Amino acid sequence: MKRLTILLLISALFSLMFYQPVFAHAGVDHNNSCFLTVGDTRLRISGYQFQPELEGKHFCHFFPELGQIVLAVEPLEEGRNKTLVTLELAALTSWLNPAEAFTVIKQQAEQPIDTGLASISQTIRQRGIYRLNVMLKEGSGNSQEQRFVFLVGIPMTKILVMIAGGLLVLVLGFVGVNGLKKES
Repeated sequence: MKRLTILLLISALFSLMFYQPVFAHAGVDHNNSCFLTVGDTRLRISGYQFQPELEGKHFCHFFPELGQIVLAVEPLEEGRNKTLVTLELAALTSWLNPAEAFTVIKQQAEQPIDTGLASISQTIRQRGIYRLNVMLKEGSGNSQEQRFVFLVGIPMTKILVMIAGGLLVLVLGFVGVNGLKKES
């Protein structure tokens, strides 16, 4: 009877974990993985999706749903006068040729970074690996580029919870079988 109570308690906890919504980096306190350094310029990357359950949440490397995404970059330091930023969104299209692995699907025109925010928006209909290319061009003509890779349409949090739940069920099954063997 005691084992049954413990098993029911663990099952109840597991079911609560399984039905949690997808979590993101909420609020203004961004995680360290949401930054990108291009030359000597440090940028904050903010990613958003517009499904009702995801509104107001911030994403970096994993966008859990397909649909419209917005990626915004902003400098951490003010005073980047005469620096222009160009954003390109690229999709992984070839695993065989690394030089041509990504194909640009959208490019934003140069924008001054001193306004504080530059963004690119795209509706993505296929799960996969995508890349944000960030190019900075200073007034002196010096250009620098950095890339940021992310996944779209892959709900990593849900996948990890399901794997953890499966492992928990296996462990509980193993403990239960061993308990039945000892009683016999």
